[in-house]
Amino acid sequence: ILFIFLSIFIIIPSYNNSIGISAPILGIGDRIYYINEDGKGIGYNNYSGNTLYPFILKIISFITNIFGRDQYSRLWNIIIISITSSFSIISLRLLKLSSLNLFNKNIANIACYLYIINPYTYFYSLSGGLTNFLIIGVSFILYLFSKRLNKDYKLNKNRKDIFLIILSCVYLSFLRPSGALFGLTILIFLFWESIKNIIHNQSFAFKNPINILLVVLGLVFVTYNIKITMNYSLSTVKLFANEGGQFFGYPRRLLREQLTNPTGDIFIVLKHSLYFLMWKITDFVSGFSDIRDTHAQFMNKGIILPFIFRTFNGIFILFPINLFSFLGIISNIKFILKSQIWIVLFSAFIAISPSLIGVAMSRYIMMFYPPFIVFSAKMIHDTFLGIRQNNN
Repeated sequence: ILFIFLSIFIIIPSYNNSIGISAPILGIGDRIYYINEDGKGIGYNNYSGNTLYPFILKIISFITNIFGRDQYSRLWNIIIISITSSFSIISLRLLKLSSLNLFNKNIANIACYLYIINPYTYFYSLSGGLTNFLIIGVSFILYLFSKRLNKDYKLNKNRKDIFLIILSCVYLSFLRPSGALFGLTILIFLFWESIKNIIHNQSFAFKNPINILLVVLGLVFVTYNIKITMNYSLSTVKLFANEGGQFFGYPRRLLREQLTNPTGDIFIVLKHSLYFLMWKITDFVSGFSDIRDTHAQFMNKGIILPFIFRTFNGIFILFPINLFSFLGIISNIKFILKSQIWIVLFSAFIAISPSLIGVAMSRYIMMFYPPFIVFSAKMIHDTFLGIRQNNN
């Protein structure tokens, strides 16, 4: 609320336009892609993406037009920023409840602090962009899965929660192709679990076919969204595979030329394949932590604050959180498998995995951040608890 109030008087610069209430053109991301007057009013000539977010923006524009304001007005900014900020607060609440279900109050508090100290929590609220729309959906699914830790709770017997998970997956699929991948993975698991329960229990009770029918309907909607955005996804993959800019001072184009299609004996091929794998993994990890060099779309902008902000935030906030998250997942692997939270983590990784091809940015992982924050908090708690016990 404080940042929203300050943004009335202060224009906050971004790579794309600016953010906050006073932004003359609110930097929601690829604005030309989401709001345009050509064809469908969304996308580019050759392809278009998911429809829910642009539809929400059109509703906001319709409301502001009633008051004689357009998409560049403060009223328009206030409405969309109020939505994304509210989503951020709700996501924080769901993150705390999920952490409490999975672990305890101390870990839940640490998870909340990690969410709060991340500057991107405020950036994506003040930009009115797509990110917080995905975060709230992932947070809600994580919360529903975390309820399975209750001994008296059975997801397959709770049709309401099954329906809410399916609805959340469909919601995510209408937002972005990566959201559809996340939802598809979750729904495949639910479908398999429903079939397995029928086979294992040898029961065709009324509720079992209904559960399967709901899951199948969810799969139809999610698959439909993947299909209609296929051209968009393929274009994005092609863009990722030919990413420009520099990788820590070394042009990516030259790296690609030297490490792909090697000629020679098997040892040279294996050596180049190893180098290529090391490059992609390093670019993947550093990109998600915002410790990366220039990308083509950020070159020659002449705006220094966003660059400094990104690298500082990456080194001192995102990278430690991501590192603790990785260690927390590894050290709690038995718990993750037993509690079936691995389904949410695996789905999140599937959603961000296209970034292994080329472009990895913090925005892509932030969309699926809640489960990673929880295990980062768990690792931080266990680390300091171990230090305290050792000192005692």
